[in-house]
Amino acid sequence: MIAARDVELRACTHVPADAARSAALAEGGCRRRGGLRGWTVAVKDNTDVMGTVRTDGLPPPHPAVAGHDAEAVRRLRSAGAVVVAKANLEELSFAATTQNRTFGSCRNPWDTGRIPGGSSGGSAVAVAAGYVDLALGTDTGGSIRNPAAFCGVSGLRPSRGTVPIGGVTPLAPSFDVVGPIARTAAELRVAFAVVAGTGPPPEPVAAGLLAGLRVGVPRAFFFDDLQPAVAAGVDAVLAALRGAGAALVAVDLPGAADTGAALAVLLNGEAAQLHGAALEDPRIDEQIKERLRLGLATTTAAREGAAAIAERWRAVVDSALADVELLLVPTVPTVAPVVAGASMVEVSRRVNRNTAPWSLALLPALSLPCPVPAGALPVGVQLVGRAGADTHLLDAGAALQAITGPPPLATL
Repeated sequence: MIAARDVELRACTHVPADAARSAALAEGGCRRRGGLRGWTVAVKDNTDVMGTVRTDGLPPPHPAVAGHDAEAVRRLRSAGAVVVAKANLEELSFAATTQNRTFGSCRNPWDTGRIPGGSSGGSAVAVAAGYVDLALGTDTGGSIRNPAAFCGVSGLRPSRGTVPIGGVTPLAPSFDVVGPIARTAAELRVAFAVVAGTGPPPEPVAAGLLAGLRVGVPRAFFFDDLQPAVAAGVDAVLAALRGAGAALVAVDLPGAADTGAALAVLLNGEAAQLHGAALEDPRIDEQIKERLRLGLATTTAAREGAAAIAERWRAVVDSALADVELLLVPTVPTVAPVVAGASMVEVSRRVNRNTAPWSLALLPALSLPCPVPAGALPVGVQLVGRAGADTHLLDAGAALQAITGPPPLATL
């Protein structure tokens, strides 16, 4: 069923032969009866799923078939979820377009002439197109959040260390996390409780949670050069929060403009140390190699400078979050770019402009779809919480979505 539907979108690298039967069993009366029982799941193909090959988006040869699940996958299965697909990604998860020469370039389900974002693009598309209830992705500089925004779904970059990352191919270990993608924040709350091992699935969010909630809005840098559709969508979310009794607080975050370049230095450097051998691998896309070369060329002085920027930035954000509970910014300044002429390096820099700062700050960040007119391309808003306060962040997101409404499924 998924494979037949996926010819155009190419969200999946592998659909097990028994996926249709597994999905049918999930549908057969047990879906959503507590925990994740009966939920169908796609897993990004940099993550071990027992009985399948982990490709990392590369052409053959691949590693041996995985003999066990990654811990996050094991927890999903233990809660009753059914893995029905491996999701498409960028080679080595090292860009934000999910254009892949081996498995076919993934397309946005709202407009197949546009990218879905990435590198967890296949995961977001699988949810947006209704293939699955839930997907696992990874996020280093924005790889869960920007595809969630472009595809009109909800995605969480958890606090580092809350979700086990064993059984996942690393890109930049200082910033890599595993996180869930679903249509709604309410579904993410249930999924996060499982993969983070925080206890039984949470009760529904209490009415009135947003009343009195202090939400910081840093307009400088993060709201610069927004496309009109993004500005309108975020304004609608701000109006919903204000109407629910939240206190919107203007905050200043000096140094935000330096964070993207600092993260790139640190991320590219770590990736080059891990994957430098890929420069001699004829299978690897030249644009991926370009980023690896940048990492290998990084000087000690540049790394030390980037680390100093990161330290100052974390202090700035921590100070702001001492006065407010959450921060709110657009997830991406634009709608999904068109595929034609999309440079992996340039697009990655642009679409991660508003996500990279929170990766550098090591904070949890949640992208939610904004209300948009019927037929319009999706846009996202990003809520950022205090380190370790992922559940509170998701609670606020679910309360907000109870007002703005769940996003529609893509109709292509």
